[in-house]
Amino acid sequence: MATIAPTLGQGFLNFSWFGNGFQGIRIGSCSSPASQLPGWYLSGDYSVQAWMAAGAGQSVSSLLPIAAAKTVFIGGATTTAAGSPTTDASGLWQGLVTDTGFPRGAATIQVRAWYDPNHNTSWDQALAFGVNSGKSSVLNITLVGNNDPTVNSLDTVGMAPFNVGILSCPEPSAFALAGSGAALLFFRRRK
Repeated sequence: MATIAPTLGQGFLNFSWFGNGFQGIRIGSCSSPASQLPGWYLSGDYSVQAWMAAGAGQSVSSLLPIAAAKTVFIGGATTTAAGSPTTDASGLWQGLVTDTGFPRGAATIQVRAWYDPNHNTSWDQALAFGVNSGKSSVLNITLVGNNDPTVNSLDTVGMAPFNVGILSCPEPSAFALAGSGAALLFFRRRK
């Protein structure tokens, strides 16, 4: 007797983000390479990739990189002060409708971006090298079939812009606290 087991179709997403035409991903307050300054929008020397898990509300530790959803930012070949979402689409990306490898239905997604001028490093390597890296908040997305006209993009699930930088960069308040401690030590010794 043969049994018919239901099969779940592959889930697809449109791995693009246009930030409503004026928002983009930028360099934060602490950056490497140091030649790229805070506030600049990312361009072609940065990679961006989806990290996902099946089911809504999954933990960050359960997310896996989706190889098919790795691309580069729009704009020039390198990040400069001249790029912006409104001038050359810097800070934005246009990916493809991508097979995530997960079944159709609810999924959890996070976007990660990192400095990758030769497009040959992974997120983990970027962290180890100490270069600009950043990630979005964790979002829920519904994956559909590849021919479904309602395929979700990061715009349709409301992704907000985020910054990239050195993730181990101390907060400005840490510098202020260290400075005030050094000043107190100096004044104490003078007595």
